[in-house]
Amino acid sequence: MNNKLNKEDIVTLNQNPNAVNKSITAQKVSALYKSGELSGRALDLAEDIFRILVKDIEVKVREALSESLKTCTSLPQDLVRELINDVDSVSMPFIKYYADLSQEDIISIIDSQNLNKQKAVAMRTGLDENISHYIAQTCSEDVIGVLVSNESAKIKENTYDIIIDRFPQSETIKKNMVYRSELPVSIIEKILHSLSDELLRHLVLTHNLPNDVACDIVEQVKEKTTLKISEEYSSDKKIEELIHELYTSNRLTASLVVRSICMGDLKFFEYALVYLSNTPIMEVRKILFNNNMDFMVRNLLRKAYIPKSMFPAVFSALKVIKDIRFDYKKNDSRTFAHKVIERILSYGSAGEDLSEDDVNYLVSKIY
Repeated sequence: MNNKLNKEDIVTLNQNPNAVNKSITAQKVSALYKSGELSGRALDLAEDIFRILVKDIEVKVREALSESLKTCTSLPQDLVRELINDVDSVSMPFIKYYADLSQEDIISIIDSQNLNKQKAVAMRTGLDENISHYIAQTCSEDVIGVLVSNESAKIKENTYDIIIDRFPQSETIKKNMVYRSELPVSIIEKILHSLSDELLRHLVLTHNLPNDVACDIVEQVKEKTTLKISEEYSSDKKIEELIHELYTSNRLTASLVVRSICMGDLKFFEYALVYLSNTPIMEVRKILFNNNMDFMVRNLLRKAYIPKSMFPAVFSALKVIKDIRFDYKKNDSRTFAHKVIERILSYGSAGEDLSEDDVNYLVSKIY
């Protein structure tokens, strides 16, 4: 196709003003408009042609016009508004790519509550951090997922905070955060406890993390892997063999032990205390489930060198086990963990008050 508009094009359009010929005209006039060759009356005439085409009854004509004009600059505002308020197939390419959309235009698109148009805004190159913040405050999970996946979008740290607070369980948003090339360390620390092993590994491999954060991630992955092995064992003998191996290789850490009880793996927890506190298994079980002897549980945990800061998580988990008569082999460990967290958030342990930092720390040791 000859990109230059000529007399034959006008004749053809007059004789047969169908969607194809109108679309060709839109493309050619747009090419002239972008070239900078038009001025004065010729420029006004081109814009008048756009005003006619943008109201054409044929959607295909308006789609062609939008596609042609999306890389233009300094279009008249009335044309811009017509295009962004059109049906999705016309408006979305223009919204996504037209560089000269004003902040007022963008806010109006977000406020329109049209999901596809909001996504088109979230995909814009170099999206301003204030617009990103507004999207985080007002838009749905789907739109925010698109925003976070837009590598060029500028996103402030407190914008990430809003996103995490609004959608703490969204796997898509967490994945898109982790796959961004840059993510504030404070945000990484906030989502660490809820990431899958795959996303944790990706964090370590692709982000320049402080050593302590990277080590914490590696440790979490190891602990989760160990407890998955424990899930497969049904006999006390197999569990004890696993505990013995961990103990002799200095891998039976307090963090792993507390994570086990918070995931409902009672046998692992019991045998870990046997090795760490040098207490017989029957004595351990007697202490753990004597309703009136919490002080003996505390003494047992101290003998096993479990930090006092982790006591509330242990007591919460034991209480959940007693309350629901939990059978680890017949129940979902993730559901159990949720119940433990609910207990920590609602009641603490044995009437103890927990600060926000305490709660965040304990939750990070559960997931």
